[in-house]
Amino acid sequence: MPSVQNQAPSVRAVTTASVAPAREDINIAYQSAVQGRAPAPAAVAEPTTPAEAIHHLDPDVIASLLRRADALIASGDVAAARLALRRAADAGDPRAAMTLGGTYDPAVLEKLSVHGIAPDVAMARSWYERAKKFGSAEAPQRLEMLASERQ
Repeated sequence: MPSVQNQAPSVRAVTTASVAPAREDINIAYQSAVQGRAPAPAAVAEPTTPAEAIHHLDPDVIASLLRRADALIASGDVAAARLALRRAADAGDPRAAMTLGGTYDPAVLEKLSVHGIAPDVAMARSWYERAKKFGSAEAPQRLEMLASERQ
């Protein structure tokens, strides 16, 4: 086993010391910022809400997502159908938004005889509103039905 003395001189342990800013440097920086000498922050644009963002998809992809969601709903897997519908609805498809709203609508869930999925009127209303915004003719009627059920 080679001894430490036989090691090349370039292989030595080097220690470095970290230097923290002095208290005076911190005070000077603080005073400069307080007195307005710090650069003004750049204006930041308002981010769009992810729920309002439209993600464009090919019409064939949307059609495929809708077919898949319909099959999942028919088999009783509403949770998985919601995932497919959400993707199509986020692309601005009114039918997907309507169907997704229906997966939260108490009246629709009752007709589907789905067990284990709790209705959520607020979510149904939200998706029906989006469907209306996307041009669905059926959405205003569903919104009225939701409103009348609550009374």
